[in-house]
Amino acid sequence: MSINQVDFYELCLDEGGDFYTEIYGLEKEDFNQWVRDNLQEIGTVNSYNEVVPSNEVLNGITELGYEHIHYQCHYSAKASTIKDSNFTYNTGFVIRNSFHYPIITHSFNTVNGNIIDFARIEDAEDPFNEENDSLPHTYYGIEIPREFILNYEQETLEEKSMKPLLYEWFLHNN
Repeated sequence: MSINQVDFYELCLDEGGDFYTEIYGLEKEDFNQWVRDNLQEIGTVNSYNEVVPSNEVLNGITELGYEHIHYQCHYSAKASTIKDSNFTYNTGFVIRNSFHYPIITHSFNTVNGNIIDFARIEDAEDPFNEENDSLPHTYYGIEIPREFILNYEQETLEEKSMKPLLYEWFLHNN
């Protein structure tokens, strides 16, 4: 799948529903072109072990006040960026080796160029099955600066907001 052929506008609405309803008011082609112009390939992983934060990283961010919620990618990536300035927030997409959902919306962090994906911390009651999870995964992101994320600190930390801020960053830049 070529990332340049993806209709990001429709993908966000189809797959991300409630998180992206505000983009209805945008011009579809303008939004798609802006995403293509700003989206960066961050990396490809063959195992979740490559992106799951270490216990040291998780304990450190938890000591700063981060509250983990399993599988809440947009919240987790924003909250960790708010709590620790070493984390960079990326919102975008993951291309997977899957016929049913080959690309999904996703938010994640980078630290020193390495992908950190809090959504890949397993919930013991609902574990991952890497054999069925369509690996490898290629992460694509649009970096949103921490200073911008801090404008959403209250709703992120208090309401555990899953709003990815892609729409807001688009408006900020257009």
